[in-house]
Amino acid sequence: PQIYNGGGVALGDLNNDGLPDIYLAGNGSKDKIYFNIGDFKFEDVTEKSGIAKENYGWSFGVNMVDINADGFLDIYVCKAGPYSEEKYLRNRLFINNGDGTFREEAVKYGLNSTEFSVQSAFFDYDLDGDLDLYLANHPPTEKRNGKAKNLKKLAAEVNKGILITDCFYENIDGKFVEKTKAANLYNFGYKNSVSVGDFNKDGFPDLYICSDYMHPDLLYLNNGNKTFTNKTEPNLKHITYFSMGSEVTDVNNDGNLDIYVTDMTPNDHVKSKVFMASMDSKKFNTLVSSGFHHQYMLNTLQINNGDASFSDIGQYAGIDKTDWSWAPLFFDIDLDGNKDLFITNGIKENLNDNDIKEKVYAKEKTINRKLTLDEYLEVVTSVITPNEIYKNEGEEHFKNVSKNWIDFTEFNSNGAAYADLDNDGDLDLVLNNMDAPAAIFENKSEEKSIGNTIVINLKGPDKNPFGIGTKISLPFEDHIVYHEHYPARGYLSSMGYKIVLGIGEAQRIPKMIIEWPDRSISTFDNLEVNKEYEIGYGKAYKLNSKISAPQNIFTEKIASDNYQITFVHAEDEINDFKKQVLLPYSQSQNGPFIDKADVNNDGLTDFYVGGAAGQAGELYIQSKNGKFNLDTNSIWEFDKAFEDLGVLFFDYDQDGDSDLYITSGGAAFDENNSKYQDRLYNNDGDGKFSKSTNIPKNNTSNQTVIANDIDNDGDLDLFIGARVIPDKYPYSPKSQLLINDNGIFTDQTVRLAPDLLTAGLVTDAIFSDYDMDGDKDLIVTAEWSPIKIYNNNNNGYFELAKLDILEDTEGIWFSVEAVDLDNDGDEDYLFGNLGLNSKFKASSKKPLHLFCDDFDKNGTFDIVFSKDYKGELVPMRGRQCSSEQMPFIAEKFKNFISFAEANLQDIMGEDKLANALHYQVKTLSSICLLNEGNGNFKEVALPRQAQFSPIMDFLNTDIDQDQNPEIIAIGNLYATEVETTRYDASIGTVLKYNNTNNSFEVLNNPTTGIIIHGDSKDSEIIDVNDHKVILVTNNDGPLTMFKINK
Repeated sequence: PQIYNGGGVALGDLNNDGLPDIYLAGNGSKDKIYFNIGDFKFEDVTEKSGIAKENYGWSFGVNMVDINADGFLDIYVCKAGPYSEEKYLRNRLFINNGDGTFREEAVKYGLNSTEFSVQSAFFDYDLDGDLDLYLANHPPTEKRNGKAKNLKKLAAEVNKGILITDCFYENIDGKFVEKTKAANLYNFGYKNSVSVGDFNKDGFPDLYICSDYMHPDLLYLNNGNKTFTNKTEPNLKHITYFSMGSEVTDVNNDGNLDIYVTDMTPNDHVKSKVFMASMDSKKFNTLVSSGFHHQYMLNTLQINNGDASFSDIGQYAGIDKTDWSWAPLFFDIDLDGNKDLFITNGIKENLNDNDIKEKVYAKEKTINRKLTLDEYLEVVTSVITPNEIYKNEGEEHFKNVSKNWIDFTEFNSNGAAYADLDNDGDLDLVLNNMDAPAAIFENKSEEKSIGNTIVINLKGPDKNPFGIGTKISLPFEDHIVYHEHYPARGYLSSMGYKIVLGIGEAQRIPKMIIEWPDRSISTFDNLEVNKEYEIGYGKAYKLNSKISAPQNIFTEKIASDNYQITFVHAEDEINDFKKQVLLPYSQSQNGPFIDKADVNNDGLTDFYVGGAAGQAGELYIQSKNGKFNLDTNSIWEFDKAFEDLGVLFFDYDQDGDSDLYITSGGAAFDENNSKYQDRLYNNDGDGKFSKSTNIPKNNTSNQTVIANDIDNDGDLDLFIGARVIPDKYPYSPKSQLLINDNGIFTDQTVRLAPDLLTAGLVTDAIFSDYDMDGDKDLIVTAEWSPIKIYNNNNNGYFELAKLDILEDTEGIWFSVEAVDLDNDGDEDYLFGNLGLNSKFKASSKKPLHLFCDDFDKNGTFDIVFSKDYKGELVPMRGRQCSSEQMPFIAEKFKNFISFAEANLQDIMGEDKLANALHYQVKTLSSICLLNEGNGNFKEVALPRQAQFSPIMDFLNTDIDQDQNPEIIAIGNLYATEVETTRYDASIGTVLKYNNTNNSFEVLNNPTTGIIIHGDSKDSEIIDVNDHKVILVTNNDGPLTMFKINK
């Protein structure tokens, strides 16, 4: 409930004596003002400050801001709580008299809102020099507790402005005038925080607003014309569900603002199984279809891609689950140049206890009546959850250092703020705690001489004397320390105004760039470290032109209809989770795939892209003007019931033209259904195709198809990689070798390559002579499998090679590509894995486990994921969803705590596990194997950016025209079950191999122009007139296309 949301903290120098003072918001207690008298001693001046007459009600957020631009900080307090009388709900504005006393003047300034306010954010939205206000609010009690609404109707009412919570005020000549609808900022939700920053670097401040429960967070981009546009859905691929606090800052020192949002998800196995709510798939999908976005119960770290779109890498960073979290604050605690993360935690009464009903029932049965509210709250679990600190180790990775960096305390905290309380050059902390005294933590980093700093005290323009909205940049050779000066951040709180930036071991600061809110610039060169600088607005100069984004110098994104390409993949709605509730992701959304050829022998490149089940694939014929004409052959429409997956043009009958093989896959049909029959289409030489019957009957759900002359008879044979057995994931289907005998294919797998019958859930394959013995070997990737190389003994017989480098490569592999990276004449290999931005973790010492069997003997195959917890295997999925698949679990474990404390053997039974299919994964990293000759390889890690999402394909092409190829890794995997965050962080990773140090460089996406927003599956490059075009396929979406600039 709202009464446990806590209060905020504001820090700032109220009496201009050079020391930050403290304002603490009270809930059941009075607000307090403390003046800093030095040496970490504070004087309670609440009574003599003059706020006593207005010091009642329930205070939430608090903000220090110079509202009247007189050089003294004023105090704005948000009021809400369990009241209906307006006097308790009216926000307070305490104007600083300059003598240590305050007068309340909210009415005078138009800020006496009674809208259940949570937090305020002051910023100059129209760049007119003064500060405007966004006010985040809770819904009124009657709207919050009313009857449940139809979600689509609710969304419509919000979009029309019928339901509104938040308020926006423009400062017009010192008076705040409500402009919520005029600025297009009307919305509805249970708001918890608001953050400000210039996400797209156009000079105008934007907003990020956190909303609890089902209402989505809001990303408002400032249009520069006194209006905003909600860009949440296109610019963020998914968001946090129970959003609490938020922080907008540059986490990775690239000069762009990132977004971090907290939820209330425990990291501990037992706590997560007791307190985590199960995600209702029907509700989840209804929220998505109603416009409430993809919301997941975890913290999100949204890294700015450079174009104001974001990729959540919280799971990669290790800060996705921090318990019941409120305030996230990024600041450089150890002064090493990287912003560390402090998080407040805890809830007085944890109403998320999944066993609460059982406990209440037992209590009511004992006393033979219903419980009162007080009795109910006595039953609810009440625990202390420690606050946490994570050290930023660089490269978007954080380490929990709570035990070493902060004293253990016996209280739950809500609001938090930082400031240099003792003027020693580092940032200290003040916490507002639940049912406990406030706490102050002194930072000892400066005493330990860990790193160097710069301290900045801004003196802004007349109407904004504290310089709110100013941007500070410290560019170094390989990174940039960047800060935007908005004190209100975290949760219900505002930070000190003196800016402290850690710069690590740097002995001097080459350059400091100050960009004031009106875009005026002040620059300073060769600054000393460990000094405080007072920077005044007076010497700033105006730029002659608008700051522009980096130009795309390598490629240009082109709309597909510019080439008359109208294809949009339309995925059919199939519920793969009906029989296998615990399936990790759908097996029916693996396409589309694409291949190219000159099908009509006119010297121009054409292409085919596959359709989903119920959708015809499309063949595009290139014309001389560089446009493409859609082939109207009725055969594609006739075969649209099939799910097209693998696509291969090859001349199977040696008549000089390109024929077409298409694998039929997915899991939309039952096992052995005829709709899984692959198809071979014969080309008449003019690009007219007819179906051939020259392939064997095989109703296996396949995906991969590749060609090579396996038996050295001069024609092309095929490897067909089987993908899945419908409703029997992860059992291995049977892959095939099809041998071509005068244009007729026969299955010769048993004779030539019996190991391929159990190749696994094949996702990709290539023929390549890895050992340089003159024949093409077969390299296969699959889920829950090691990388497999099948050695060709030069007679077309294949057997699994045993190579030391392939030990412990069990992974969830999706792709493989051959390219000679080091120009030594042999092929090296790139392998795409699930990646490291996942709830799944795996290593050779602590593998990820999967067990599968019909454990409850009801005819369905049950999947059990397991991990190591304190030396024992435990289930990864919770009691509720596991019981939906296997009802005996709920019967065996009557409550959540007993399930949470049981190990996997206790739950499933040791004998059942011993007899089940058992796979292990020991790595989730995408890698490169450099071929050193004679069958020897050296593993080279792909950069971290290539680990943010599954890699579905690699494209090898020279986009920067330096005669050396770049590798474009594409991917994502949207079709996860709803308790697993979908894999959507990839926007395409452009890699350049450095032969000198055997490593990869990642090219900047905005510079290369390669930014792909979609569930990408396959790619191809084709020649169009005098240029090359990259085509990327996206599941349930259009093609993404890039023209490579010359």
